[in-house]
Amino acid sequence: MVEERQKKAFKFRGMTTFLVAISFVVDTVSGIILYIAPPGRIAHWTNWTYWGLDKEQWAAIHTIFGYLLLIIVAWHLYYNWRTFIHFLWDKVRKSLNLRWELLAATLLSLGVFLGTLWEIPPFSTTMDIGEKAKNSWEQSLEGPPVPHAERMSVKEFSAIIEVPTGEVLGALISKGYRVKSAEQTLEEIAENNSISPSVLFQAVTAAGVKPALPTGIEGTGLGKKTIEMICAEKGFSIDETLSRLKGQGIDAEPGDQLKDLANRMGKKPTDILRIIQGED
Repeated sequence: MVEERQKKAFKFRGMTTFLVAISFVVDTVSGIILYIAPPGRIAHWTNWTYWGLDKEQWAAIHTIFGYLLLIIVAWHLYYNWRTFIHFLWDKVRKSLNLRWELLAATLLSLGVFLGTLWEIPPFSTTMDIGEKAKNSWEQSLEGPPVPHAERMSVKEFSAIIEVPTGEVLGALISKGYRVKSAEQTLEEIAENNSISPSVLFQAVTAAGVKPALPTGIEGTGLGKKTIEMICAEKGFSIDETLSRLKGQGIDAEPGDQLKDLANRMGKKPTDILRIIQGED
């Protein structure tokens, strides 16, 4: 009977082992998804989701499970600190016989730290891959006309696109969307109608309203786009665009980001954009 009770006794050590494993897997998966997720301005504007969860939910999961992992480790150390100290001291004594290995590991870690800090390949390449993955969403998902437009009220948004508030409200109502007032944000209206803010904007333009879209790029994320992406969006020929840039003394490649090209040439991204559009 005693032996049967011992078998059925709840084992906290086993539970913590499973929690560590589950937290590690969840944090790894959520980290990868956040690594390739679109920028917030795109994710919020289009109601982007992955496996049914939006970007904020993935970020919350990543953070909470990270803290859970930290709490489990802290809890484990609290109740097993004597064993841990003994184990650590034993490893330290043994590591003295592996001083060259310890030095190599330390130097390697320092190299990774400094390489990441100084943006040296392959560390910078890893981050660039993530940026390209994030920016690639802009080719398939339409971004907002201004940063975080979904947070603006109809009245504020109307002023930005230089269209009377009444026209915007009329366009939305004519499409059958429920709108309480011009003080509601696009995000609130979209949520009440179970759609994304981008669909609302498409409804406004489809109703014949012609918004005056900003031509600048500061804060819109266009600076992270490549020459190739901009040409694809605007219907420009890449060869003609590169030739136009070269005529202004700018040697560019299709994969160059606007902000990097501007920094290299000592110009503003808006200057490069104007050249691409043939305005200079």
